Amino acid sequence: MSDPSKRCLNCDDSFQSFLKPKDGALDFVVARVGSADSGKYWRCGHPGCRRVQNYFDYRDGFDLPPYL
Repeated sequence: MSDPSKRCLNCDDSFQSFLKPKDGALDFVVARVGSADSGKYWRCGHPGCRRVQNYFDYRDGFDLPPYL
């Protein structure tokens, strides 16, 4: 996966850099989708955005809680 730039629905459907979730965000993702699928979900790197989405399907995602 050489290009982490993906569409983000929360950022006006623009292309943003995505990063693997860490710490509390990763725990939230695992609780939501399970540990087997958690590696497919990446977090938007745009400051203030809480979107986590499937690396291969930008429509499959959710928001992290405000405290993460």
